[in-house]
Amino acid sequence: MVFQRERGRGGERFDLARLKTIPITAVATELGFRLSARGNGCCQLPGHDDTTPSFSIRENRFRCFACDQKGDVIQLVMLMHGMNFATACLWLESRYFGGGARLKYPTSSIKPTDRSSAAPSSSSRSASFDAVFDAEVFTWILENSPLRADGAAYLYSRGYLPDTLAHFRVGQVNDRRLLLRHAMSKFGSVRLRSCGVLADYERGEQLVFPSGYLLFPFIAEGKITYLQGRRADQEKKWRWLCPKKLLPPTYNIDVLAGSATTIGICEGVTDVLSAHQLGWNAIGLVGAGARPDATVLSRLAGRNVVIFGDADKAGAALSRGITQSLRSHGTTVIRKRFPPGINDLNDYLRHTQERFR
Repeated sequence: MVFQRERGRGGERFDLARLKTIPITAVATELGFRLSARGNGCCQLPGHDDTTPSFSIRENRFRCFACDQKGDVIQLVMLMHGMNFATACLWLESRYFGGGARLKYPTSSIKPTDRSSAAPSSSSRSASFDAVFDAEVFTWILENSPLRADGAAYLYSRGYLPDTLAHFRVGQVNDRRLLLRHAMSKFGSVRLRSCGVLADYERGEQLVFPSGYLLFPFIAEGKITYLQGRRADQEKKWRWLCPKKLLPPTYNIDVLAGSATTIGICEGVTDVLSAHQLGWNAIGLVGAGARPDATVLSRLAGRNVVIFGDADKAGAALSRGITQSLRSHGTTVIRKRFPPGINDLNDYLRHTQERFR
């Protein structure tokens, strides 16, 4: 059985049978549910302030005996994110069948023709995630955005070495308007919007990454599947920027293709660079609320995992959520605790460098 996308790419269809094989326990855990080994826990559905365990998962379906909501993995995502059916299917596709190194991402074959009604707005707070991965667009942007001297100087001040920046292919937007002009000429606005790199702002449509922003590519099987931008200074406003309506996959996912017995999990991108420089094989989850998807969980099975969460409440929550997910898959997990005054792995990297100066 298949379902045609409501706003898809040229009438493509969902493979519902495949989507419904995604373990609902893994999805529920990623969405914030804390479940027992038997699949029971407090309901986290919007509008239900559950204080006693009333939520249950059986045979890859869920049911809350208090609010009487029930269904499959697609319906769970619809309820939790306020999405329609098609958008929930897209969310599951991108999260579970587009975030692993073994899986193929859309590339130049993606040529959307009916995205105009879905153009994102800077004022929109919609919870839908209906953009698509486009490796060709992301690769072109990075190749036309080499790291500038000021960006390199900032990263050096954070303790990163030139070899590290080259290894992770860090780039930097030079002139946002010029880059947009050439990108529009090559790809057109519809395609740029469809992968989330073009959006509407007060001054009209612009690239989501301003001039001077550092670019960190997410690479899977040699293909750039996502870009995240960061300010090249210490200012906190708009520090990180991502493509609109496109959930980030796991950063540095290709490290799981190796045979390393110990893998680090970091909170964000730059801590992965720090871990690499400290000799750790690590992946990054974007945001303290992020959790490993089903593909990552399966590839971590049988390995030792070290969690490098920040030394704050969000980092502690990240560690608890990841630990619960991984231990249910038989993975050994420990949390790295930093010395007093050290907030994250980059602080630890610079602290280590200062000790040996």
